[in-house]
Amino acid sequence: MKKILIVDDNQAAADGLVKLLKAMGWEAQALYSGAELIEYLHDTEASIAFIDIGMPDMDGYATVVAMRAFGHTLPAVALTGYGQQEDKEKAIAAGFTAHLTKPIGAAELRLILGELVSKN
Repeated sequence: MKKILIVDDNQAAADGLVKLLKAMGWEAQALYSGAELIEYLHDTEASIAFIDIGMPDMDGYATVVAMRAFGHTLPAVALTGYGQQEDKEKAIAAGFTAHLTKPIGAAELRLILGELVSKN
């Protein structure tokens, strides 16, 4: 089973997305900071990470850059309220695999997961 990580400082949002993913049959876990994700990936394998951009201390861009610097190649999806074309380009340039604009619905989630799982 593919393990999906949700990284968002908004605990209610992260936990809600985990519940949705579990209801869809996925294994999912919430983490609440970029630093927590980096530490988690040192010890545990994951398949996909959805990472909020607007986190304090270590934003999503810094998180994905650090993740890549440590050699982690899992797909990383920017999950953010910033949805302009330049925001999408900045996310991809930072090392994200894909970009989704909040709020994200179940249909959109199924689509991106189908794409990412079929590639890995």
